[in-house]
Amino acid sequence: MNSFNTDEDTKKILQKYNHCRVKIYTFNQSRYPRINKESLLPVAKDVSYSGENTEAWYPPGHGDIYASFYNSGLLDTFIGEGKEYIFVSNIDNLGATVDLYILNHLMNPPNGKRCEFVMEVTNKTRADVKGGTLTQYEGKLRLVEIAQVPKAHVDEFKSVSKFKIFNTNNLWISLGAVKRLQEQNAIDMEIIVNPKTLDGGLNVIQLETAVGAAIKSFENSLGINVPRSRFLPVKTTSDLLLVIYICSTLL
Repeated sequence: MNSFNTDEDTKKILQKYNHCRVKIYTFNQSRYPRINKESLLPVAKDVSYSGENTEAWYPPGHGDIYASFYNSGLLDTFIGEGKEYIFVSNIDNLGATVDLYILNHLMNPPNGKRCEFVMEVTNKTRADVKGGTLTQYEGKLRLVEIAQVPKAHVDEFKSVSKFKIFNTNNLWISLGAVKRLQEQNAIDMEIIVNPKTLDGGLNVIQLETAVGAAIKSFENSLGINVPRSRFLPVKTTSDLLLVIYICSTLL
């Protein structure tokens, strides 16, 4: 899933792999208008994405995957091809690979009841205190992000002894369930209010959603505690060198 910021660059890179025997599909997520924090009106003057309007738009977080995936037509395409689950991960997580043990659990559940949504979590360290965590409320698993926590409880949320796991954003989701919930308009995700300051100094608000927050909308959801090796995010050159070192050490 690309945004309007990354779509063209991604297509250029993917052209290098046209000879491969692997089909690579892309689709774009939505484009939302930034809101002026003072007036609470859209910053955009019109629907164009050029000139002074460039900064007026934003991609509304990875929670938009459900609607955008459905609207792209790819969901129906994959279901028509007999596919049953999709594995979703952050593109910078080099530890996110298809785990056949998890896939086998999905296809052959011990209790005979298939999970519609599986979230991979891993043990929290002091470097992960901002990561979202799972809670159970009214019989459903829920994802709690730090942006949703009142300031008075942030230190409690960051505790590695009270909240011992965090969401890796490696998710296994039933395609049939996504289609059902989208058509019923039943995917419920908390809105995250994300304040930003544009280059010109204008204070704006972005309304975003997180993909994992939809866990409570699915039936028989599950959290699986996985090894840290399945969460290796690379955001800097230093991160990449560390991953290379770890991999060479394991080899």
